[in-house]
Parts: sequence; structure tokens; C-alpha cells
Amino acid sequence: MTDQKPTGVFVRLPLSSDDIQRMDRAMSKNLEAHAKPTLESASEAALLAIGTPVSGGELEVVGYFGRVANSYDEGRGAYTNFDLSPRLISISISAPVGSVKDICALTRAPTAQAQIAARDAEIVRLREALASRKRENFNAGYLIACCNIVNMHNEEGIASDILAQAGITEAEVKALDLSEYDANALTEIRKASSEDPILKGGA
Repeated sequence: MTDQKPTGVFVRLPLSSDDIQRMDRAMSKNLEAHAKPTLESASEAALLAIGTPVSGGELEVVGYFGRVANSYDEGRGAYTNFDLSPRLISISISAPVGSVKDICALTRAPTAQAQIAARDAEIVRLREALASRKRENFNAGYLIACCNIVNMHNEEGIASDILAQAGITEAEVKALDLSEYDANALTEIRKASSEDPILKGGA
């Protein structure tokens, strides 16, 4: 990999008995090595002991796959007669410029899988954050519109019936940090019906 600090670890499941033993040893070693050990650092050491670290940087190239020239044409000043089938080229071999074409860089499968897993996890995180943001914006617009029904038309009952359709929770209302003007209107809305239009609990 690289010298970058890992930002994640790719671990294959299910864990084997050997994996569990290596995790136990890594945790014990970490706890013994620090004057003030923490569960977090010991757990990270355990995961790193059995998984492939992901740093988010460039993948390490371990070789190349390409077509190699069989001869050099002095008259044309170019390599000719390239192999029809690509073959593995060692990273340690310094091939002359032009003697290899259709090159494909190679990396280790566990390293690539770790990077792919990290990318997929980041995509999931961003999608969840986007969905949460959309929900937050919807709640803000919907709730303030209901408050305006009270502030502008004094129709608490109508506002309560409309607000009940949105399924907004207590936690979501708290997250919006309403102004005192809208918070007072919401109080009137919630008192206007026998059933609170705001759902209890979290989102």
C-alpha cells in the first residue's frame, strides 16, 4: 500500500477461528504496549491484524500486463511483431520505450477489493446524508407553511390536520431549531387537536 494512515479496513466475513485468535493477540499486544490503552485503539489494531487497510490513495502497482515486441526494425526505427496475446510483465523489468503496448497496470486483489469496499461504503454514506438533507429541507418548508397558516390566518385546526399528514417527529422538529415566532405557532397547532400532529420519538 502507501505510507498514508489507513482510513478503513476491508475484512472478509465470516471470520475464521484463526482470524479471531489474531484479533485477540493484536488487542492484547496493543493494550500491553500503551500506558493508557483505549478500547478504540485496541479494536483498530485487531481489525488491522486480519484485514486489508484502506488509505484512500493510489493503488500499489505490482506488475503489468501487455503485448511485447519480438524484434526491432532498424530501418523503421520501431519495435515490430508484437505478441498477439498479452502476457505478464514484471514490475522489476525496465522495458525500452515502444517495446510494450496495450499495457494494463496490475494490483493485488485484496488491495483493490478493500478500495472498492471503501468506495461503496462512502457512496452509501453520501446517499444517506443526501436523503437526510432532503428530508430536513422538506420538514422545514412543510412545518413553516403550517405555522404560516396560524400566523397569517389563525386556522390552528386546519394547520394541525395538514401537519399530521407529514409524519414529522419530535426529534426532527428539535433539529430544525425554529424561531420563537414559528415555535409559538406550532404550540398552538399542537393544542388544536386531541391527537398531536407531531410524532413522538426520533426520525
